[in-house]
Amino acid sequence: MKNKKILFLLLVVVGLLGAFYAYREYNRAPIDTAAAAADEQLTGAELIAAFEQDETGATSRYVSKLIRVQAVLLDLSTTEAMTPGEKESYTLVLGSTAASTTIRCSMDSAFAGQQALPTKGETVTIQGICSGYNKDELLGSDIVLVRCALIKE
Repeated sequence: MKNKKILFLLLVVVGLLGAFYAYREYNRAPIDTAAAAADEQLTGAELIAAFEQDETGATSRYVSKLIRVQAVLLDLSTTEAMTPGEKESYTLVLGSTAASTTIRCSMDSAFAGQQALPTKGETVTIQGICSGYNKDELLGSDIVLVRCALIKE
């Protein structure tokens, strides 16, 4: 009889701990990419060279990490909001006109409209989470950063 009570109490405690963990994970806020400390700080040329020279090594080193990149803005594209209350989304293309590989930065919608957008040819500092490398020999390759924020220095 005593063993059954201990087992029952143990199951209740484990169930409460599981429920607490599930509650915390469900309500966890995403990382603030503008305020968090970057895992890596690079120039655009360094990041591009890392992926072009050793794709697997660069993937293991940078993917899913918060990266701060400083490079020249080549292009800026805007996607209009589709529903009321939705914000416009921006994608910045960084890199060099001489290289076929660029860095595509999808801006975090939480920061949309808070800062003036840079102009083409301007050197910008972006901080975002690296999500991968899209290699294409014919059209040019892209390093993809998501949830990016402009960093004012």
